[in-house]
Parts: sequence; structure tokens; C-alpha cells
Amino acid sequence: MEQAQQRAWGRPPLRYRLFEPVLTAEEVAEVEAQCGVTLPEDYRTFLMEVEAGGPGPALELTTLKRIDGTWGWVWDHDEKNPWLLDAGGPFVETDGWADQQLATLRTAGHEPARRDDEHDYFDDYVAVFGDQGEEAWHRERGRGAIHISDNGCGMTGWLVIVGPHRGEVRDRDCALNPPFDPYLDANGNRHTFGTWYLQWLEKHEAEYS
Repeated sequence: MEQAQQRAWGRPPLRYRLFEPVLTAEEVAEVEAQCGVTLPEDYRTFLMEVEAGGPGPALELTTLKRIDGTWGWVWDHDEKNPWLLDAGGPFVETDGWADQQLATLRTAGHEPARRDDEHDYFDDYVAVFGDQGEEAWHRERGRGAIHISDNGCGMTGWLVIVGPHRGEVRDRDCALNPPFDPYLDANGNRHTFGTWYLQWLEKHEAEYS
């Protein structure tokens, strides 16, 4: 609404991203039913009490929205390509990703000739799955996690939803096949969504106090 008013008045867009309206308990339950998961408690509470997207660590948090009846996480206002959580398996950490690709390709009846130093078996996915290969590869890489933040220049943050590290957040660089590195606090402990957001909030408040 505020951005629409700015345009109507001939003013430039607001400099800072606005908080998206919180979700109701019923809406969060609908998200969980659609995805077949229970969201981490700190993120679940955040959606109902703080915001469903907007200001947050790095540049901004993605927005959880219902689009044409389906809930997804929207990045950079692109409602045509929301991230849809695939809860069909656990999030695969970086050291297990190559083995996961091999398993998928072998299930499809394909034995890769060799592993590429940078891109693992990306080219094999394209060879096996054709036009859907790139999409299948990226979707499988993010299985069990949600795209939680836009970190700028193609870098993103991810919240693990399914697997032994459920509730932790990961940092992904902008290369085709970068590692997903845990966000760590000053003591080297892995951040959950809640501690990650609070660290950003405290730093932000200190800068403007």
C-alpha cells in the first residue's frame, strides 16, 4: 500500500523494505499441512508475531505468501517463481551432496563418467532429464529447506526444515554449485533462525542508537 501511494504521488520508492503482515495461526497451519511438516518453533512464532517477510538479515527475508492457492516463499517480488518446499527428504549437507546426485542418476539408469571439479554431476542431470535437468538439480539441492533470505548479488540464506539439522540456517554463495555453510555466532555455534535474526536485530539497533 505504501509503495503504491509513493507511485501515485510521483515519489520514488521507499528506501527500506516494509514488514509484510503477519500470518494467522490458521494460515501457518495451512502452510504446514500443504508441506507436510511442522515449521521450526522460532520461525513459526516469527511468522505470527513479527512478519511474514521483509526487513531481516543480509538484505531482506523472503515472503511467505499464498499464490493461486499454494503457499511459497517469494524472493525479490517474483510471484511467478516462488520457492516451494519439498519435504520429501532431508536437506543434504554439502559433504553428502555429490553422493545424493549419484544416487538420483543411478536410479534413473545413468552412470556418470566422472565428477566435475566445480559442478559435480550437473551436466549429467541435463543429459538425463533434458530441459528439466537444471530445474531438477536445483530443486533437489534445496530439498528439505526453504529459501529464507536474499543476501544480495545472487547470494541466499536457507532454513533447514527437514533433517538432523532442522531449524539451522545456511549461507549459499552465488556460484552454480557452492557449499551451503552454517551461519555461526561469535562463539562458533550454529545459528537457528531465532538467534540469527536476533543477532541481526541487535546489530541493526546498535547502529542507529
